[in-house]
Amino acid sequence: METPLDPASLVCQADWGTVFSPRSWEALWGSAAASDDTQPHIKPFSYTTTWEAVQAAAKQGCNWCRLILLPKCTAGKVTIQLWREKVSDCTPQGERELSVKVQGECCGFSTQNYLLYTTAGNPAAQLIAARDRITDLSTPESFRLARECIDRCLTSHESCPQPSATTLLPDRVIDCSDAHNPRITLTGGSKRAPYLALSYVWGGPQPMTTTTNIDKYVSTGIPLSILPPTIRDAITVTRSLGQKYLWIDALCILQDSGADKVRQLGEMRRIYRDSYLTLNAACAASTWEGFLSKPRPQRIPHARVPFRSSSTAAVGVVCLAKRLDTDAADASRTYWDELEPIAYRGWTLQEKLLPPRSLVYARDTLKYHCQTDVVSIGGALCEPSTGMRLPRAIYDSANEGKGTLSAQERKVARQAWLSIVFMYTLRQISHEDDKLPAVGGVAEQYAMVTGEQYLAGLWSGSLLFDLLWSVHSAGTDDAKKRRPARYRAPSWSWASVDGLIEARWLEETAAAVGANLRQAEVVGFWVALAADEAPFGEVRCASLRIKAVVKKGVEFAGKGINTIVMMGAGMSGGVNLRQ
Repeated sequence: METPLDPASLVCQADWGTVFSPRSWEALWGSAAASDDTQPHIKPFSYTTTWEAVQAAAKQGCNWCRLILLPKCTAGKVTIQLWREKVSDCTPQGERELSVKVQGECCGFSTQNYLLYTTAGNPAAQLIAARDRITDLSTPESFRLARECIDRCLTSHESCPQPSATTLLPDRVIDCSDAHNPRITLTGGSKRAPYLALSYVWGGPQPMTTTTNIDKYVSTGIPLSILPPTIRDAITVTRSLGQKYLWIDALCILQDSGADKVRQLGEMRRIYRDSYLTLNAACAASTWEGFLSKPRPQRIPHARVPFRSSSTAAVGVVCLAKRLDTDAADASRTYWDELEPIAYRGWTLQEKLLPPRSLVYARDTLKYHCQTDVVSIGGALCEPSTGMRLPRAIYDSANEGKGTLSAQERKVARQAWLSIVFMYTLRQISHEDDKLPAVGGVAEQYAMVTGEQYLAGLWSGSLLFDLLWSVHSAGTDDAKKRRPARYRAPSWSWASVDGLIEARWLEETAAAVGANLRQAEVVGFWVALAADEAPFGEVRCASLRIKAVVKKGVEFAGKGINTIVMMGAGMSGGVNLRQ
């Protein structure tokens, strides 16, 4: 976006002299020397005109009149009120939101919120912190900006783990030293060095995997030209960031060895948790798409308008982007990370939650996620700025092995786990047996901090409440609620069924709804693992014994919904669930 030679040409003469006059705009916006902390309450600015004047100016090309025009309003007076607020869930820091309320005499009112951005060299940049997004992510400049985000994190983020010189490499990593012929390195589980990991969507059988050909890949390497684009891009990024080693599951796990798969899947928590950085190929639906050179739409602003302030000698130009625009058909204007191809794959949720730092190659730009920030490179407008993270008490390595969380920390951890289950069961897994292994790394992190026993998706410390899960009915047909053909988990575990799982935190409200779980007692439980090397993976069988009050229930089946009504007085009894 280039600043027009005459910003006044962007709006009509009436708007130039009213809403965009230096006095009016600065009364609304404040000055460059004043922060939102010193100006917490900026009074709204308003003016009155007619719909006839707005319509005429819009036809003549006034960007502001086009923005405020309401299709149903054709005549009479109209009042436009503007105010701005500090924004806490967008980046860069200092971003502010402009609210515009349009009220006509005969057609009601409409309120819309806008975020503002401009270019680095624009006079408005003194007051407007956000910039347009960068869409070419294969340039040296994009790599420089990525390194800038990483360096800022490592030097100033107290909550983000520092890379350790004692970090053990995974059993196998890709040595990216040779740009044209990367090779697999066997570390023997004793070599220490930083490494990157890749999170991506396979999108079907992989053309290149490591199997019995491991010796060839170790001795002679793998020609870069025969690797699929996503893996080639990951190697390019690793080298461009000045790093040597990269971990990719398709190449670093022996795909034809069941024993090696079990062993390596048991290492998922450590592999992603200990990585220097994870590359998240969010926009690629398969390894054949790549993520560096994937076309990205330029942001199309809803309006470009003048920016006048006594703090700036020249008149600037700002772009207005509608706040949380949900027009999914227009990818140039909005971004939702849960609509990325990677967000549909079950395995990638833990690959999002476990790394200390990630570069997310999204469909709109490049984003940096860490335990403190979510930002777009180059100060680009990023909304929302709060990525999904594990609770700080769970993620903090200082808490591992202690089991000393406070009651409040445990409550937050429980609520977060239920949210993880909900988000995880929204996703898809290609193999039914992966239901528990694909979230096992997160479960292991929880267990290391809480000290609780993991029971096929449930926890010993809150077992009675964890049993209160259900398959969410909205948008879930019967085919998606089915149990798998093969045994996967005990019937009392949410992992035993397919479909979206909802499990609410009821401890605080149990008394209010009459569900007094103090009348229930866990007598005993056990879980038999499919493999001892993967304590958070597949299970062979499990048992749960509960002593509780039992009431007679009558089930009423209706179209799309079943209701169970509890009848009569309770009686003491025991229930034994075994599968």
